[in-house]
Amino acid sequence: MSTQNISSAAIHVVGQYNDAGKTLLNAYRTGAHRLLGGVASHYNSFFEGRELPLIDEDAKARLLGAYEKVTGFLTNRVDIDTGRALALMDRAAETATSGIESLAQASARVEESLGSSIAEVVQHVHEPIASLSVKIADAVAASAKIVESRVAGTAAASQEVETVKAKPATRDRASRTSRALKA
Repeated sequence: MSTQNISSAAIHVVGQYNDAGKTLLNAYRTGAHRLLGGVASHYNSFFEGRELPLIDEDAKARLLGAYEKVTGFLTNRVDIDTGRALALMDRAAETATSGIESLAQASARVEESLGSSIAEVVQHVHEPIASLSVKIADAVAASAKIVESRVAGTAAASQEVETVKAKPATRDRASRTSRALKA
């Protein structure tokens, strides 16, 4: 794996983490919209289906209108704030990518002037780390997409989730004997 390959792996990792962050942010946005929509429908059904003795129809209409305004405001704030966060994430990824590219160019110049023996040693040390980083970033991005689909309630979210039963905690023999000696 050459310096170019290590920098390509680093750029790939930055891109995957950026995509995972965007995916999770979109999942947050979708979840917030679903939450606000669900609460609004319950609120509407509560007022529509009941006769409330102290609240007339005009008061009900004003309450529902006020609630719709609040829901609209919150939905708009979620959209604005997640849009800003997405722009910030893109800017951070672009900055990191340009830094990696300039570092790769500088290391290529150093490699040309010093020879390839030092660079080869460094590359051999960092090859497994770069490969592992790429695998982790890919797994994080894939997991973020699963989370997004679960929040959105799509068909991909209906995958079986494996529950693992925890084993009961056991005490070691030394702690039992020391407690018996103290008594």
